[in-house]
Amino acid sequence: MGPVIPIPQQIAGCLVVAAITVPSRPGEPPHEFIVICQDQYAPARGSPYSTWRAGTADGRVWEAGHGRRDLTWPEAVASFASRASIPAHPDSADQAGNEAAR
Repeated sequence: MGPVIPIPQQIAGCLVVAAITVPSRPGEPPHEFIVICQDQYAPARGSPYSTWRAGTADGRVWEAGHGRRDLTWPEAVASFASRASIPAHPDSADQAGNEAAR
């Protein structure tokens, strides 16, 4: 087993509010997470959540990519579940379907 990598506290300047470890993909950092972030500087009319795939080689320098911004909480949870291949809560089923269509 490799070193324990702490969950990131911030990604792309946004506070991480949920994270789950996912398998690393070829050519990407060896330690990867799917995260929900809260953007404290979201536009007044925008939605404050985003989801990202984030990775690190050493637990200090993080790379984030494949993000979605301007999400409501239900949209962020559905995106998080979809990205992490977690069965969504039944109430989120229509949200997950909406994300797949985007």
